[in-house]
Amino acid sequence: MVTHYCMESLNKLFLSDQYISDKNKYLLQQKTKLNKLKKDLDSIEINKQYYRTGISIKNPKYKKKLSEDTYILKDFKTSLNKLSSLNYKTICDSLIVKFKDKKHLYPLVIETIFEYALIHHNYNKYYCYLLSLFHGNFKDISIINKQIDTVYLSLQEQELNNNSEYSKLCSSNKLTDKLIGYCMFLYELDVGNIIKDRIEPLINTLINKLKTNLSEDEAYKCVICLYTICKKMYIMDPIPDKYLSDIEELKKTKYMKVKFKLMDIIERS
Repeated sequence: MVTHYCMESLNKLFLSDQYISDKNKYLLQQKTKLNKLKKDLDSIEINKQYYRTGISIKNPKYKKKLSEDTYILKDFKTSLNKLSSLNYKTICDSLIVKFKDKKHLYPLVIETIFEYALIHHNYNKYYCYLLSLFHGNFKDISIINKQIDTVYLSLQEQELNNNSEYSKLCSSNKLTDKLIGYCMFLYELDVGNIIKDRIEPLINTLINKLKTNLSEDEAYKCVICLYTICKKMYIMDPIPDKYLSDIEELKKTKYMKVKFKLMDIIERS
């Protein structure tokens, strides 16, 4: 037997105690399947081309009305480019209002914030504040952790793919800058209590990077980043032996300012 409802009665039906009880019972029964479905959907790579905003069509006949999501995303990137010490809180607060009911855009927002953080290190404090607002609104740390892992794997793959001398020459500085941006952004996220247990592995990452053939400028930026993270992790406590031997070995560098900063890391207590 099939029961039919008229449109006018649906609102009343959806608010009824019987409907709510049956719905909650069904969701509880299907919880495992729903969680699996959510996990599968979250694993799908974001299709950035879906939100393309840079196509210019002059003929009005072929112009299509852009969706609200497209306008919001375009405004989001524009706003990131305007952040400063004077306005970042105002801009970030206004952005979270626009995205409040746009949970489907949350993964793309997180990815975009990370892209900016890797390149514009000096603005990481502002990006961290913005990410904290989104995290407070959507409360899904799995999206952030997934992006952290994705970015790290991407940086490692780029490092491995630099086989030719020309590739190494062209992209070495860029990769080092991105790695430092990654480490410093995770440092800000840890200070902001958004992530946990993600900082210490960065020490090994930076030490291994310093063991490679870096220019003086690259090595100094890495060691400054290492100093900042060690200061956060150990405050006035001694550096653990598992790192100390590597840092002592790195002190043999021919770059004096790098050597002195490594000594600061060891002797800061």
